[in-house]
Amino acid sequence: MRRILFGLDRPPDKRMTEKNSLEEKLKPLHDQIRWLGACLGEVLIEQEGRSFFELVEWVRKRSIQLRRRYDERLEEELIRKIKALSIESLTKLIRAFTVFFQLANLAEDQHRIRRKRAYEKEEGSFQRGSIEDVIAVLKSSKISFSKIQKVFSDFAIELVLTAHPTEAQRRSTLEKLFLIDRLLYQREYHNLTPRETRRVEEAIRETITLLWQTDELRHRKQTVLDEVDNGLFYLDQVLFEVLPATLERFHKLVEQSYGRKFETRPFLRFGSWIGGDRDANPFVTPEVTLETVRRQKDIVLRKYIRSAGFLMEEFSQSIHLAGASRKLLASIEEDTRRLPLFANAWKEKSNHEPYRKKISLIQRKLINTLRLNALEKERQTAPDDTIEGAYEKEEDFLADLEVVAESLKTCKGAYLLPRIQQLKLAVETFGFYFVPLEIRDNTESLETAVSELLEGTSLAPSGFLTLAEEKRFELMTRLIKDAPHREVLGREYSEKTRLFLETFRAIRNIRERVHPRAISCYILSMSRTPSQILSALWVAREMGVEDLMMVPLFETISDLEGCGGVMTALYECSVYRSHLKRLGDHQEIMLGYSDSGKDGGFMTSTWRLYCAQKELTRTARHAGIKLKLFHGRGGAIGRGGGPLNKAIMAQPRDTVDGRIKITEQGEVIASKYSNPVIAERNLELVISAMVHASLIENKSSQKQERWESVMQDLSQTAYQAYRDLVYETEGFIEYYHQSTPIDLISKMNIGSRPARRSASERIEDLRAIPWVFSWMQSRQTLPAWYGFGSAFHQFIKMNAHAGIGSLREMYRDWPFFRVTVDFLEMSTQKADLHIARHYADLVKRKALREAIFKRIKNEYEASIEAMLAITGQKSILEKTQMLRRSIDRRNPYLDPISRAQVILLGRLRDRQEKGASPRDIEDIQRAVFLTINGIAHGLRNTG
Repeated sequence: MRRILFGLDRPPDKRMTEKNSLEEKLKPLHDQIRWLGACLGEVLIEQEGRSFFELVEWVRKRSIQLRRRYDERLEEELIRKIKALSIESLTKLIRAFTVFFQLANLAEDQHRIRRKRAYEKEEGSFQRGSIEDVIAVLKSSKISFSKIQKVFSDFAIELVLTAHPTEAQRRSTLEKLFLIDRLLYQREYHNLTPRETRRVEEAIRETITLLWQTDELRHRKQTVLDEVDNGLFYLDQVLFEVLPATLERFHKLVEQSYGRKFETRPFLRFGSWIGGDRDANPFVTPEVTLETVRRQKDIVLRKYIRSAGFLMEEFSQSIHLAGASRKLLASIEEDTRRLPLFANAWKEKSNHEPYRKKISLIQRKLINTLRLNALEKERQTAPDDTIEGAYEKEEDFLADLEVVAESLKTCKGAYLLPRIQQLKLAVETFGFYFVPLEIRDNTESLETAVSELLEGTSLAPSGFLTLAEEKRFELMTRLIKDAPHREVLGREYSEKTRLFLETFRAIRNIRERVHPRAISCYILSMSRTPSQILSALWVAREMGVEDLMMVPLFETISDLEGCGGVMTALYECSVYRSHLKRLGDHQEIMLGYSDSGKDGGFMTSTWRLYCAQKELTRTARHAGIKLKLFHGRGGAIGRGGGPLNKAIMAQPRDTVDGRIKITEQGEVIASKYSNPVIAERNLELVISAMVHASLIENKSSQKQERWESVMQDLSQTAYQAYRDLVYETEGFIEYYHQSTPIDLISKMNIGSRPARRSASERIEDLRAIPWVFSWMQSRQTLPAWYGFGSAFHQFIKMNAHAGIGSLREMYRDWPFFRVTVDFLEMSTQKADLHIARHYADLVKRKALREAIFKRIKNEYEASIEAMLAITGQKSILEKTQMLRRSIDRRNPYLDPISRAQVILLGRLRDRQEKGASPRDIEDIQRAVFLTINGIAHGLRNTG
């Protein structure tokens, strides 16, 4: 008793208090995961029998034991047990752990919602990164309203959805997870009666049963239009409501905080590459692009029609009680003349309810617009005789809504005005095309097409590809001045060149018939020279496409180093400068994180991207150009991913300036945008980070130049270490292919795009996404951290006295370096060299596997040592306990899937060598595919 009392008398241990506080916060999450695990257990018993459930439990408990305290004999026993299972039982075991991860991921999302709501319930307590928080920071930083208004006059954030060649979830699976997510929310927050609670819980078990009975593997390769529909799922189900609501909330909070009218337009928009990304994807044809835009238009029109239907039901104001403006009544008369068939059917109905009548006429015009859009699918140009009075453009729809809004303002409708304004904001945000589609192709396709176009003409008699860059530049400058050239387009071309030209014809068609913003830009990947950008501009001119933003994409380390010179040459080119003038002197430039990471490793890629941004900003300002940088970030850190808000805050000073564009990779779209509350939180974080970066001064340190010099040294050493291993080590490709499931990834039906740009086995020709995905699967995560340890130790060796102090100072005071180290830290925590050792053992040549794995292990340990020394932590993620707990909680459930994958890869290769039956090979491959899905769910990452 005295000890207990004595303990109470002492001041509480801060670490214990923090630990208890964290445990208290995490308790609802742990409870929900346990409950969902119990539900899954009940389903497994009902579906597969108690003996299978007991097998799952045996494997689960042994895996937990191994994580708590490693025991070699226990691990051998576990591996023997898994090896002894039939392929059918092993497949079920893998699926059981995979479904658990799917449910655990939902529970983690629900916990994010729980924490967000907890902050919102506390008066005056704002969640970090929320809209309320950033506005409070603006006020406390004494940022004037006039400065905010000025910055927001040109403020622009664009998030661009991409398809993902390793996206591992089927639409059928997504929809069931979407339903469970909604049911979990209902169970927790809807104040249900016991009977209602039981019904919701029954519905969750039913859906888990359906999930268990649904094959998560696709039986055919995804088409591009499948990917289009998947992307539209999130726009339709979540973002159509959440994005305008978030923008409206920001607008209102600024006005409330400053007491002034805030003039702004929708400053955050989404775009899409899905259906427009032709880069080494032969399945993205001009017809697919046309159909993509038609589908986008179809869905957004249906959303507007539904919204108009709700308004029509609600707006029953009588003209005798509320009145109506003359302009509203006149517009009703005009619509009646334009819609005689519809007006005749209505006759005298609702004449005394002008708002209802006007909205019904608006809805009819939207329906007719939808019907015309349906005819586009059959490429019918003559409209159906019954289609009358359709909207030609979205501006006409907005004008109708403005007529209704003005009438409400003057005729007792102030409280009803927000209903119309919400729809107006949606139309201003999404238009008649939902999101702009962006077209991407590569310089190789472009130059091949241009060469064929000019071959045999008087324009380039000596041929195009043989010309030096200077001559190409001169030729393109002259051709753009004189375009169009009839002799170019009046001939027959190869199929590739024909499709290349048809793409521009599709662009022109869409921009003319839908909206100029429906196709917003043309991105040229692997851009290296000014003539390539001019060549794309020339082809566009020849095809009648005017004023389309040409976006160079700089990807490799050498291209990033030379991008400033490329843009300077373009800014000084008279024809290109005239083109930019018509675009308001705006230029967009894309930076490739994925390929630069594959080319030089994460550390060097990050640094060269930083330097490129500074140089591109400098050259644009010198030329009087407004620059928007487009960040082609991946989902995984090895491809430039990581928390988006932190990445924005770490950009070089003055490079954001209120404008930014960022890819949202297919692999992270589901985790960010399948739940409305999570989607809102992600949008808040992006807005908050952009406001900070653009309005709150990031004071430049006097030590910045010295820090950048240190970073240059670190980058150079890391680059040499990475290149030496990946590109210079004999047998590395053999090690890579045998110690990862890369060969199986390319065979999975999980994306329309080929995994390689060409048929070669070279690393240079492998896409960055499967490169990172395969290393992630084998728990080596090499692209995300390799080289950092070497860089650190070399720097300390060369700067023995002040080295570690300098790095700690950089980590403390330089956001760029701090975020770089934090991202490296997250990547190393997702690696597991003990599990990776089992993958390395799959490499046949013992000397090769021992030599390379030893280098990987040594570099990993050196990188861990470096991070701990710089951050002052005793263990990785010590200061980020939530993330560390999440990873630690997942590992015991991930390990059985990883061990199964290693066993199956070895078995598959052995059977293939021995000429096993196709059925046997197919069964093993299918099981490997399931492990790939399971590990992706477990890590919440693919590549």
